[in-house]
Amino acid sequence: MKPAISVLVPVYNVEPFLERCLDSILAGGVDDIEVVCVDDCSPDGSAAILARRAASDPRIRVERHGRNRGLMQARRTGYMAARGEYIFFCDSDDTIPAGALRTLLAAARVSGADITAGDIEVMRADGPGHRLVRHGRIGPGYLDYFRAILTGSSPQLMGALYKASLFADGGFESLEHQNFSEDRILLTDLLLARHPSIHTVADVTYYYHVNGASITRVRRTPAMVSSQFAALYRNYRRVDAAEPSLRGVNRYFMTRYLSLYLEQGTPRQSILDTDPESVRLLSAGELRRNVGLRLASHTLACMYVPLYARCATAARNLIRRIQRKV
Repeated sequence: MKPAISVLVPVYNVEPFLERCLDSILAGGVDDIEVVCVDDCSPDGSAAILARRAASDPRIRVERHGRNRGLMQARRTGYMAARGEYIFFCDSDDTIPAGALRTLLAAARVSGADITAGDIEVMRADGPGHRLVRHGRIGPGYLDYFRAILTGSSPQLMGALYKASLFADGGFESLEHQNFSEDRILLTDLLLARHPSIHTVADVTYYYHVNGASITRVRRTPAMVSSQFAALYRNYRRVDAAEPSLRGVNRYFMTRYLSLYLEQGTPRQSILDTDPESVRLLSAGELRRNVGLRLASHTLACMYVPLYARCATAARNLIRRIQRKV
């Protein structure tokens, strides 16, 4: 019989966190689930944990890659293997609140929405974190969701139920070893291709655990910058071509990203070299047109006055520490 929910867990080098993740999923309040763990050729003890847990619990099954292919491919392997009515994405170093799956499933069935999302709680080992609020901010139409994402709301795949039919033909592109903005790529393609309906609940449905070893928290290398902007410009062009009504907010979003990287000390030429469009977006006229005079002036100062950029970064980091966001 088809399970109600397929929880998809990509696994790579997460031995210290994997048991915690699996325990939280199985306490999610829905017995009628399957947990599809995709072992992306992990070199640590994760495979042994998966084998033991799958042998003792028939709800857990394991798919394995013969070689490491990256997070995006692992998620694709998961949703192609899923048998559930709904799909839920969970990274293997994160957890799910008790009862969260039950809450999402009940809301999804009542609303009939293609995507049912809750809020995300950022968890810190050294004290309280903060909440990423999505309830009432990312729907109900897909264009509303897009506008929210492009103006700063959470783009994460996690913390939401997706109708499995959204992934039925397996037609979404998956890039090997794309570990930056890979969730944004899949979400962008899904929204453009399916035009899904959106429903939100006021509950926290996902715990994102801040992990100092996470790929998103290590010092940026030129290769990381290149990979990040390759993904962002891919989405930028797809949105620009498919949804003319979003062009203004799409350019605002792209410019804000460029500005942030400049503020954080990424060399000006490295940013300009990310894509030919960067040169145009960072011209004085385009900056004023797309983000207004204040941010345009800030961005230009970050480009040409290194001391200003360092002071701006220090101020932003201080504010984020006060807000418990770093």
